[in-house]
Amino acid sequence: MGFLSNVFGGDKQEDALKEAFTLIKRILEDESFQIELMPPAMREILASRPSFDQDPNGSGPFGLSETNPIPVNGPVGELAYLSKLETQRGERILFHRIGAINTIDVFEAVTFSGSEWFILFVDQYHPRKSRITPNGFRFTQEIGQFSGFHNNCPRFPFDFVQMKQADSTLLSLAYIPISRVAQQIDGRVYQRPLSHKVKLDLVRRKMTSVTLQKDGTSN
Repeated sequence: MGFLSNVFGGDKQEDALKEAFTLIKRILEDESFQIELMPPAMREILASRPSFDQDPNGSGPFGLSETNPIPVNGPVGELAYLSKLETQRGERILFHRIGAINTIDVFEAVTFSGSEWFILFVDQYHPRKSRITPNGFRFTQEIGQFSGFHNNCPRFPFDFVQMKQADSTLLSLAYIPISRVAQQIDGRVYQRPLSHKVKLDLVRRKMTSVTLQKDGTSN
């Protein structure tokens, strides 16, 4: 708000603020607008795919297995869906994309407090987002500002601030304030438990592609 107030002065300030918040809301919630942000070829693919909350042919735990991924509407849809998740105890998650198993994207996630770690599987090739959540999750009642990345975070989640600041795209407007996780990051509370490391290693062995870091390498 302060930044926008400095940029826009006089009679135009209120209108500029309203336009900014309207744009942020569309990025976060408007599925059609999220698809419009994609290249034409990607939009055609999404429109041609089935629309459902869960693949009727899927097997295994929903969203927690590559054989039963969460259907969403493209990469922006992935960010929007995952950013709306919270645990049954009311904790939202930080996340990053570590790669893919064929066409299924693989995300690593951790609660804001660092108390729980997850691996989530998402299928971005659908015209809308699923209306259901994986077991142990629900949709937050908060505004679902983005809390993760489609890129690989090499020091996840300790590099959240740097990753957010490095994003110069339109999507950067829609991220959570850094203050939501700054204390936890400074306190170094995020430590992967051994059970999660084992699961992560098994998933990495299955991946057919990895997400590159900003410098073009994989972690």
